[in-house]
Amino acid sequence: MIPIINYFNYREFLQDFYNEQKSLNKAFSYQYFANKAGFKSKSFIKHVIDGKKNLTAESIKKLNNVLKLKDKSFSYFNDLVAFNQASTVEQRNYYFGKLSQYNKRNAARMVLNQQYNVYSKWYFNAIRELVVTCDFGNDYERLGKMLKPAIAAADARDAVKLLLSLGFIEKKGTRYVQCDPIITTGDEVRSLTVSNFHIQNLALAASSIDTIESCARDISCVVLGLSDDGFALVKTEIQKFRKKLLDIAASEIKINRVYHINFQAIPVSEDINEYNI
Repeated sequence: MIPIINYFNYREFLQDFYNEQKSLNKAFSYQYFANKAGFKSKSFIKHVIDGKKNLTAESIKKLNNVLKLKDKSFSYFNDLVAFNQASTVEQRNYYFGKLSQYNKRNAARMVLNQQYNVYSKWYFNAIRELVVTCDFGNDYERLGKMLKPAIAAADARDAVKLLLSLGFIEKKGTRYVQCDPIITTGDEVRSLTVSNFHIQNLALAASSIDTIESCARDISCVVLGLSDDGFALVKTEIQKFRKKLLDIAASEIKINRVYHINFQAIPVSEDINEYNI
């Protein structure tokens, strides 16, 4: 079986463990698994694997009566459960940091951590756009100052180096071109990096109200009353508009700025039907 240290979702690990045991012993059922671990509910483990139940410190110990994880593997399992069950982005970042400390010399894990860094800092994608639209002459101080807000020359240099190493960009002659990298992060890590990226974008948008003149930005808000079906239509229209923006960008010839264009559609009330008498 694949070592647990290669997993970023403990439910997938439990499913694979169950499948392996089942292949070795046809009598190994979810009920047998739960019974052997010491759970009163015969369906508890199945509910955990399906995401309907979470684990506690006590249930982790019971599970390990069957899993028999030792030392670093058991420690990793505990941190993995905490990562998957974390309720806030801050908590998930904290436990991802802990998971990243295991087996740091593993090449695949190093790439995963680097990709996490790319999507966890807003300026990596901005630099990816900048370096293919202008020749900054390896002047990283200049490149850093081209961003709003500006970043240090060392950060700009590190960003270009990392983008090159991960295949996000490549150098042809004296210029850079964009590439489509193979992203190795799983769903758990990818969702975390996307969350971090959105949080930083929202912070940038908020700060732009004070730092960027209104003629150089566009921030607006509409407040709507919608049904679930109406909201689904709004999401569809936003998706269509995003694709239209990509088409516009693809047809551009003389690019002079890089933009972050955000879309937010968030509920600011509870379901009104629940309060109707």
